[in-house]
Amino acid sequence: MNRKNIIIGSLAALLLASVAAGLYMRSDDNERIKDLEEQIGELRKEEQRAKVDRRVSRQMEQIAYGQQALSEERSREAIRQSEIAQMMTLRSESERQNAIEAKAAAEGSAKEALESYQLAERQRIEAELARHVADTLNYISLGRTLGTQAYAIYRTGNTELGNMLAYASYLFTHDYGGNLYSSAVYPALTQSAESQKDWSIHNGSITKIDFFPQTARLLTVSNYGEIYNHEMKNGLLSSKLLFNNKNYRFRDAYASKDGKSYAVSHTGHLVVAGQGKAQTVYLERLDRPFAMMDMNGGRQLLIAGERSIALFDLAADRVIRTRKVDFNIVSTGRMDNKPLLFDDQNRMHIVDGIDDLKTRRQPVTGRVTAFARNKEARLSAYGMADGTIWLIDDKGHSHKLAGHLSQVTRMMFDGRRLFSSSYDCKLLFWMTSDAQIMPITLFESDSWLMDFTFDTKRNYIWTAWADGTITEYLTSLPLIGERLRKNVKRNFTQEEWNYYVGKIPYRKVKE
Repeated sequence: MNRKNIIIGSLAALLLASVAAGLYMRSDDNERIKDLEEQIGELRKEEQRAKVDRRVSRQMEQIAYGQQALSEERSREAIRQSEIAQMMTLRSESERQNAIEAKAAAEGSAKEALESYQLAERQRIEAELARHVADTLNYISLGRTLGTQAYAIYRTGNTELGNMLAYASYLFTHDYGGNLYSSAVYPALTQSAESQKDWSIHNGSITKIDFFPQTARLLTVSNYGEIYNHEMKNGLLSSKLLFNNKNYRFRDAYASKDGKSYAVSHTGHLVVAGQGKAQTVYLERLDRPFAMMDMNGGRQLLIAGERSIALFDLAADRVIRTRKVDFNIVSTGRMDNKPLLFDDQNRMHIVDGIDDLKTRRQPVTGRVTAFARNKEARLSAYGMADGTIWLIDDKGHSHKLAGHLSQVTRMMFDGRRLFSSSYDCKLLFWMTSDAQIMPITLFESDSWLMDFTFDTKRNYIWTAWADGTITEYLTSLPLIGERLRKNVKRNFTQEEWNYYVGKIPYRKVKE
């Protein structure tokens, strides 16, 4: 811009000089002068415009400088703000990180506090459980101690105190989950509950006792040729003699669902006693029969002799078929609702039909005199002539039970409890689910125990003794507990409680 102005100024001066020279040389050329003046005027205007432009340029340049300075200031401010923002970001990130760390620390503390609480709670629960277990064991032990005391004191004649101690034994053992059938508790309970009733009925040894299905009627037979029917009403036993012939030696009996009584004699006779006169069926070609078992849905009886078997029709009361076997039959039983025969060669024979015997080896060696089967538990019990009982499951696992001293005469399962009788005059039962199976004596007499059975509701056991006595024993623990409660006449005095029970909270035995 300045260079342009200089050039314009120089041209104007040169023009003026030229004009002056021309005027001097040609004064008469006015037209030329006029043109030159006009040119000079235009040049001056141009010069003025150049000056204006220079001023505007300088102003624009100053504005540009100002804007550049402002821009630079704003840039510096932006940089400063950016630096501030970065500092704030860094501070914020630091604070956020601190917050995260503080949160993590808080959560860690909370977790540690929770774990400490949970540990303390577990320790408290374990301590309470340990204390509860200790208290439970103490109370169960107390129940056994009270049972032993009750049994001894009752037998001295102090039945009042004996009953109180027996009921206290029942309460502590029952309430704390102890075993009411333990040898220290159960005898005291049955003694104080007066659970035993005896009836001397037969002249000979009772060889079989059997209930008629779903009734309170009972069938007994003896080796003196006697057949009796009995019925229990209001605690009284009513007995009726159906047959009596001392020449017969009855070994087994069967109470049918239609009310008939069947008794098989070792002499080879089968006596059928119903509503009318008893009839006798001679069992031809059946040597020394001694056992009967129903089969084919209760429509027939399988009668076993020492070396032969017969099939007897219950509807027609006649023998259908008799056959010899090539082994000596020494005892019988039932295997899952099928008759079972044992021989003297350690073999057992399952009877699917009179002509269909499945023979296998016994899982035990020796003479089997009694057999019982728990189908649900898949468990079999073999009672031996020497008094031993073998428990064997279907996988072959065996357990030897030692409790009887003489031949086992009968065994029955009630759930996982096994009951057994013997010529040693005892009725035992065994808790087969226990890790260590120990015998518990239910009853004991001076006579051989020949047979036993349960009543229909399984509240009582009925036993047949060699001296001709029938005995009813209450075995239902709820009914025994109710009898004990009724037999208690008063509560312990504080002195009695302190002496027999000890330093535990006093408890009433009579409400």
